[in-house]
Amino acid sequence: MRALRLLHHIALTYLPVSFWRKRLTHVTHDTSHDTAEKQLLIDVSAIAKIDAKTGIQRVVRNLYKALLAAPPAGYRICPVAASRTQPYRYLPTDFLQQPATAPTLPIQVNAGDIFLGLDLSAHLIPHHLEQLWNWKLQGTRISIVIYDLLPVLHPEWFTPRASRNFHRWLRAIALLADNTIAISRTVQADFHDWMQKHYQLSTTEIPCATIPLGAELDNNASITPLPRHLAEHDFILMVGTIEPRKGYDDALDAFESLWATGDSTRLIIVGKQGWDIEELSHRLRTHAETGKRLIWLNDVEDNLLSALYRQCLGVLITSKGEGYGLPLIEAAYFRKPVLARDLSVFREIASKNVSFFHSASDHDLTTLLPQWLKRFKSENKYIQQPTELTWQVSCLALTQALCYPSPSVGVAPQKIPNL
Repeated sequence: MRALRLLHHIALTYLPVSFWRKRLTHVTHDTSHDTAEKQLLIDVSAIAKIDAKTGIQRVVRNLYKALLAAPPAGYRICPVAASRTQPYRYLPTDFLQQPATAPTLPIQVNAGDIFLGLDLSAHLIPHHLEQLWNWKLQGTRISIVIYDLLPVLHPEWFTPRASRNFHRWLRAIALLADNTIAISRTVQADFHDWMQKHYQLSTTEIPCATIPLGAELDNNASITPLPRHLAEHDFILMVGTIEPRKGYDDALDAFESLWATGDSTRLIIVGKQGWDIEELSHRLRTHAETGKRLIWLNDVEDNLLSALYRQCLGVLITSKGEGYGLPLIEAAYFRKPVLARDLSVFREIASKNVSFFHSASDHDLTTLLPQWLKRFKSENKYIQQPTELTWQVSCLALTQALCYPSPSVGVAPQKIPNL
């Protein structure tokens, strides 16, 4: 039996996607005559193991909480997790309050259940093709959230392992997914292009809806004061993992030029150290301004991050590639101006009050940064109205995309309201 399962896994891994998808044409999800409560199996494998407080994990945490508070009608929320060697199993619903909780009970599925790939499990799902395939044969629908395709579109920004995992994950999605949910129209277009080019799957064969993301952080953060040593000087805030595509070296170059003029504005960076940034990490840690006009905080809870947003002069975003851009809408939530690299996804979600610099020239940022600071300092220009994008709104769009999957359903307004 074990050898047969291994053979099946190999076949699922290597036989053409079209071969397997044809074998699913007889599977039905119709449960119109079944009034029993269904399961919404939410993959939280990564965050259940460790909450690294990345942007994606912020999304997972907030959407899980929102779904738990307001599940789709007729569905019971069931968090699940897997590892490379262990199959998907149930987790307790309060797993976020129990760090590193090990999944225990095996999962039983029925027709009408939904598996939601909410967490980024590109390194795990390809190891569990057989389990997910068997669920599909029993009438479970597979829905996967797509945060971006950057590891395959720009492998130079990632480790070889991350790129390989993404290639395998995208094949698994082509094989298994009934529908997908992108976090922006930019990601949606990238996903459809990839599915068509590599697997000849049309937008009707593997639908991809879009949902907006929420902007609010910890609900109690507004009463948390910023520590005195961080609040005593004006500062610009940057938020995001320290990794090659984030452009922190460009930001530091621009601030060095600014500081050379005698400007005392601080740069505060919030983000954990990522991969392939040893040179930049050394530069940040040993810089002459470290601890003075340059501060790097690599482990920040939501309450402190909220306080930093509330106190900062503005937010700088130098990333060279994103699937969405949470700091952009978080800045709007706290009524702060933004200077961002000119990316199509930022144009998609940004209001008219976001200023852009161009990727083609680092000199453009060096020139624009002091002008941007001077403009909103002199005008005392703060955003008059916060963004209306909340996690409740995001959860409602996600629920719609799950319960009524189609290429167009779930496409919600992404742009920050004009301010």
